[in-house]
Amino acid sequence: MNKDFARKLVAIVSNSRKGTAAYTQQDFITSLSFKKNLIDPETVKEFLEAAVKEGILVRKDGGFVPNFSTSGIIVPLDFSVTREQLFQDSGDRPLVDRLLEAISASGKLTKKEAIARAREVLQPLKYISFETALLSVMSDEGIDIKEYLSETGARWSSHPSDKKT
Repeated sequence: MNKDFARKLVAIVSNSRKGTAAYTQQDFITSLSFKKNLIDPETVKEFLEAAVKEGILVRKDGGFVPNFSTSGIIVPLDFSVTREQLFQDSGDRPLVDRLLEAISASGKLTKKEAIARAREVLQPLKYISFETALLSVMSDEGIDIKEYLSETGARWSSHPSDKKT
């Protein structure tokens, strides 16, 4: 599942149901299928199950509660998503894109702020990658980086200077 698209869909429902702690399946269907015409009701049901499995939503008292702050999510007016895009594995996209999306989805920094902070980290440390600088920014902000560490670790171990001659 594409977590960025999933968070945006949850933010849309959250925005349309302000003041509600938990959202029902019908809230998601009404907001995403009927009001916004983004995805059909059957896809909404699949989305909810996948979002719970991925940890984006948590089941609570017969409803669904976001497992992140929806206030920091910016959804463009022309936002659209297909079923294929929604259920696409996010691992297919470049690491930098996924890191920036995770940062902006946390609501703690915008992508622009994250890039600026990563550049500040890079300036005195010339031998680290931009991805590592972004991970540093995420760590400083208290954003979970566990899912990305294995990817960056693989990159470091395959660095040309690590090869024995």
